[in-house]
Amino acid sequence: GQLHLTSTVPSQKCGVWREEGNPNLRIDPYMGTYYYRANVNVEPLNNVKVRKALTYSIDREKLTEKVTQCGQIPAYSFTPPGAAGYNPDTQIPYDPELARQLLSEALEEEGISGIEDFPVLQILYNTSEDHRKIALTIQQMWQQNLGINVELENMDWKVYLSRQNSMDYQISRAGWIGDYEDPNTFLDTLRPNRGNNKTGWENEEYDQLLELANSTNEQSLRYDYLMQAERLLISEMPIIPIYTYVRQYQLSSDVKGWHPNLLDTHHPKYIYLER
Repeated sequence: GQLHLTSTVPSQKCGVWREEGNPNLRIDPYMGTYYYRANVNVEPLNNVKVRKALTYSIDREKLTEKVTQCGQIPAYSFTPPGAAGYNPDTQIPYDPELARQLLSEALEEEGISGIEDFPVLQILYNTSEDHRKIALTIQQMWQQNLGINVELENMDWKVYLSRQNSMDYQISRAGWIGDYEDPNTFLDTLRPNRGNNKTGWENEEYDQLLELANSTNEQSLRYDYLMQAERLLISEMPIIPIYTYVRQYQLSSDVKGWHPNLLDTHHPKYIYLER
């Protein structure tokens, strides 16, 4: 009864408040994706089959339902669906059997005799209880579904950023929030020489598709190019999408003129109090 608005709510409270029907709890769509980066310059992550095996062995529905618990949506594309009428058709199956098959093929291609000789993978994340819980869950899924050893590396924010920038990592936690309501704000970050790429992945066809998309004003054609780029990105998996963000917060019933939107922008001139 003392606050009109909170910026967020603790994740450990979110599930409880949803079950209890907290009248002030708000969970709104948000144009952001939580994902893992893969450093494609290091072995064995330079093999696309390894990246796909890791991706296909994550149960996103279980993770969002049991771990994050705040209405997050399992991600099967990099761009959140629904932004400006863009709905990517990419699919990322949860298929441990296929994942093991791909990993076995990758081992043979890389000359690794068996899974016991597969290198230990490390997940880098910045200090946060939520990031830790997600990393622990994915660590368990990879160990259980693929039989590989995974270590967690928890770093403070500055060290985490420094290691990402210098490509001193194998798998790294990441998130991207759209700057504007358009798929380009996501897909452009994975083009070559973009400061937010940080995966080492470069694909000339992908870059050309983005260039074509941004050189036409015809929206259906533009979205067709962007969709082709999205499919190419998901087929090569330099990133591992995990879930689409939501905005979780508390809002007093006294607050009027507050309207949810994908970019979470709220001009104060429309907001007022009514008791």
